[in-house]
Amino acid sequence: MPDSSDIGSAFRNGSAAASRYFTDLGDSTVGFVKEQTNDFMGGWNEATKSVLPQAQRARKPELVFPRDMLVESQRPYIRFTCKPANGGQAMTSVNLPCPGGVSFNDGGDYTTVDMGIIGDIASIVAKGGSVSEMAGAAAGAFKKQAAGLGAVGGGILALKTLGANDAATALEFANKSVRNPRTNTAFSGNQLRNFQFDFKMIGKDPKEVDEINEIQSFFREQVYASKLNGTSTIMQQYPSQWTVKFIDPRDGNELQYMPKIFTCYLTSANTVVNSSSNTFRTDLSPYEVDVSLQFQETKILDRDEINALEGGVRFNRDDDAYNELTRDVSDAVKTVGDRLDKKAADARAAELKAETKTTE
Repeated sequence: MPDSSDIGSAFRNGSAAASRYFTDLGDSTVGFVKEQTNDFMGGWNEATKSVLPQAQRARKPELVFPRDMLVESQRPYIRFTCKPANGGQAMTSVNLPCPGGVSFNDGGDYTTVDMGIIGDIASIVAKGGSVSEMAGAAAGAFKKQAAGLGAVGGGILALKTLGANDAATALEFANKSVRNPRTNTAFSGNQLRNFQFDFKMIGKDPKEVDEINEIQSFFREQVYASKLNGTSTIMQQYPSQWTVKFIDPRDGNELQYMPKIFTCYLTSANTVVNSSSNTFRTDLSPYEVDVSLQFQETKILDRDEINALEGGVRFNRDDDAYNELTRDVSDAVKTVGDRLDKKAADARAAELKAETKTTE
């Protein structure tokens, strides 16, 4: 494995080679590339400078519709809270009346396994014994099955055992008999849970109209990924994660008699303007806005996690493990970078010392 000095040398050699390459291209070619790049970035910056402040504006910590719901209503409501996927503080909560017909689909995936004579052999192995004893018992089981099937049945069983499936199938058809597959059900895993919530919002005054506009805009915005660290055009940051809670208006806690939802991603936000009539207000805002939200939990839960969730615990062990791995990798990268910087500084100091001796 190369040491850090070799890596540092490779970086320096690569930089020198790249420098020679662009020098060979000629100043005019390099200038053209720079000019085109600057034109592109300049055009983008010019085109977006008037809208970016609005798009990047700070959102209110809490959006509520209807505006008086948290003060006057005694109906349960639903709270959607958004926070960065890589951790950090919650960004914004959206509070809406609890919709009807909320569906919770808990399921598992199952397949089938044809045991056939393997079932007998498995039973023999499960009983234990020496290898020779188990082999003798398996042979006895095969002979017992063959004897009980008669000549034709025994032939079918033998052909199946030897892997001559086509011949066995032809014999089954001719004899109008078929081997009992001894089919069993096999569990293959649980399912990711998905949730859908539908809302119709009609504002009763200009402030509610503005709040509705903020709500639909916020949901749609949060479906999308963002630039990694806010600058990278190559890597993207995951969209935000959400917690969805059904709230008791009397004390602000989660409703006791509603199933709980794990942390989710907002996979889709569908907005329909004026679904029932093409009516606009005097300020040209739409009369009604329908929003349909689809969420998917961030992982498949096991029994322990679903029981913990019913107690209000939303902790993704996998996220925590990967975050720890990310921190370890970041520390390792920083250590290597520091070593390379030191090697480069030492090499430069040695070069200066050699130049000084030569001058003297």
